[in-house]
Amino acid sequence: MDLREVAGELYAAAPAEFVERRSAAAAGADRDLAKEIRAFRKPTASAAAINALVREHPDTVEDVLEIGDRMRAAFADRDRAAIRELTRDRQRLLQKATRGLGLSAAVEREVEETLQAAVVDPAAAAAVRSGMLLRALESTGVDQVDVSDAVALPVDVDAPPPERPARTRKAADETPDVPERESASERRERQRRLRTAEKAVERARAETDGLDDELDTEVDRRSDLEAERDTLQRRLERTTEELAESRATERDLRKRISAAHSALRAAERDLRAAQDEDA
Repeated sequence: MDLREVAGELYAAAPAEFVERRSAAAAGADRDLAKEIRAFRKPTASAAAINALVREHPDTVEDVLEIGDRMRAAFADRDRAAIRELTRDRQRLLQKATRGLGLSAAVEREVEETLQAAVVDPAAAAAVRSGMLLRALESTGVDQVDVSDAVALPVDVDAPPPERPARTRKAADETPDVPERESASERRERQRRLRTAEKAVERARAETDGLDDELDTEVDRRSDLEAERDTLQRRLERTTEELAESRATERDLRKRISAAHSALRAAERDLRAAQDEDA
């Protein structure tokens, strides 16, 4: 039995049996192989659940991963309608995959995150398909999924998915149609287009965010200017009213001054006349 066969048996076992089975496998192997067997790490609870899912429900896992292939193609083609439909299918299949596993909420969340990572990243998909996962995976949605130290043995990202038996009509109706298998070169080209499209989206998103910030700043500035304009408008209205009142007061004072001057001149004439009579 070679190392990969040993690994397949170890990671097919329940987590509680892992250490005992690893020791037994190492004891029955030659020195070099035993050393490599003892280096195998026990999987986390979520990784063990996914390994079991791959072996016990391979069709469910493949349905999830094939949605990923189709979503990457839809993103590369910028097919928004297909993306929306596949997103709904993906969520339904993720729920189907984790239903009834009897996991804690935290472990179930890690299982969903790992399958989600496998949907969007080919390396993560290969890691899940291996059935030798050591830890949960996580996708940021931008960078490639980190699968370093996540699998017991190296996996071939370009390896075709395992052959699947023909499904019954009922099973076929429950899952979306799967496109014909593509060659490794076609898959690499499609993934290259996807990465190019994702980078273009990120650049456009960054530019949009920058323009949104500029717009927010300009809207705030406009609001300040409008408030200042309203204040000045009110001041102008008050000043206009005060100016009108001042002009009216000025006219009244001029009339009163003119009348006072007339009265003064009359009084002076009366004074001079009185002085002449007295003389």
